Amino acid sequence: LMANAPSSFLKDSLGQKTAGTVSTYVDYHDEREEDDRRAGYEEMVNAYYDLVTDFYEYGWGESFHFPPRLLGESFMASLVRHQHYLAMRLGLKRGMRVLDVGCGVGGPMREVARISEASVVGINNNAYQVKRGEMRTEKAGLSHRCSFIKGDFMAIPEGDGSFDAAFALEATCHAPDRAKCYGEIRRVLKPGGLFAAYEWVLTDRYDGSAEHDRIRDGIEKGNGLPRLT
Repeated sequence: LMANAPSSFLKDSLGQKTAGTVSTYVDYHDEREEDDRRAGYEEMVNAYYDLVTDFYEYGWGESFHFPPRLLGESFMASLVRHQHYLAMRLGLKRGMRVLDVGCGVGGPMREVARISEASVVGINNNAYQVKRGEMRTEKAGLSHRCSFIKGDFMAIPEGDGSFDAAFALEATCHAPDRAKCYGEIRRVLKPGGLFAAYEWVLTDRYDGSAEHDRIRDGIEKGNGLPRLT
């Protein structure tokens, strides 16, 4: 939607409040430089998810990530399989406190909590998604095992060594500085605690050509990313 629809069309088609959010978001990509997107990542990413969350839930369900699929496997089954695999590789179990970094509306954290019986805390800087996540968690009967922090994963409001493990599913791509983000995750992990992630990256096939830049820029604009690296 955001990568292909002109902002003028969206402004004319949607309400005034939504049109203002569209303008805020589109301007970051059409009028501002990369440094502005990095500096204003909180506003940019919040505008993006205020616009797209309902569409994501309608078309994608509760888990906003892309798992590779096995032959004959449904998309929803592939999501659950990858979430179970992640919980298994992290060795999650009852009594552990786990951080979901950039948790969306909490689909993965609920599934991880179900399969592992660990307690999972999701951090998300988008108030609307936190509200949706809390509603879905209560409806699923998992409020005793899953909770949300409305906060920035660049400055996690938890003490050093607060978590036994952590994971991120295609979320830290929104970070303006990936190394700083991962350093913050390390800070809140207990010594020896594991962190697992699926993430968007540029591969060594990216050659900096005009065509590759066009593709990269479209992905960034269409997905609320400051800069793919």
